Amino acid sequence: MKFSQMIICIFMMFCTCYIVYGDEIIYSQNFDNLKEGNLAGQDGWDLITALSAGVGSPTIQSKVALKGKAVQIEAMQEAHIRWSKPVNTGICYLSIFFRKENADAANTLHIYMGQGALAWSAGTVIRIGAQSGDPGQIGIHDGSDANIVRAAAFVVGKWHHIRKVIDVDKQSFDVYLDGKKLGNYKFRNMANHKNIDWLMIGFDAGTGLLGHFDAVEFGTGTGSGAFNRAASVEPGEKLSITWGVLKTD
Repeated sequence: MKFSQMIICIFMMFCTCYIVYGDEIIYSQNFDNLKEGNLAGQDGWDLITALSAGVGSPTIQSKVALKGKAVQIEAMQEAHIRWSKPVNTGICYLSIFFRKENADAANTLHIYMGQGALAWSAGTVIRIGAQSGDPGQIGIHDGSDANIVRAAAFVVGKWHHIRKVIDVDKQSFDVYLDGKKLGNYKFRNMANHKNIDWLMIGFDAGTGLLGHFDAVEFGTGTGSGAFNRAASVEPGEKLSITWGVLKTD
């Protein structure tokens, strides 16, 4: 093959991938290259002392992970990260894997996203576990502090994938669990969260080991290719997800 033809083929492959996925990745972290120990202080992650006195850092560990390493969350451990490029208009997404290690009535895993100062009344809020209203359910705030939709059940001890597709202009977001759309929801605090510039994970209460997070990706676009980029493991062995479900957008 001539050099010019090779260049054209590579360019066409790049364009095809861009058309399929169409994402600009702003932040991506599978934690494999971080040091074991405290997450806080690594790759821009920090504690949430402004909101919760006495919280400690989630930890990087290799005992439970999609592959390599993952973030372990125990009771009273929280951390957050701010994006280098806040999204203040259009569509953005979060892709993240979680594994809840119990369905205890005292324990919850949080996935909060919002703007400006860290706040419990964030823009997009997902509660995995007890604070959903049911220890075995995923709860999603829809438009207010009071309205929590228990959208789906999760399996204790299994990896699940969450993708949020956020319309910043409409202040609404779609949530997908293992490739299946759960619904469309309004920002919890629309007055104070008009863009997305941070992610917060953890729980400022509970007992013992709560769960794990892995393969965080945030960017503009819908993130439809995020799972494939992250999960280079055999779905039947390590994930409670099937390829058939994941191909459903």
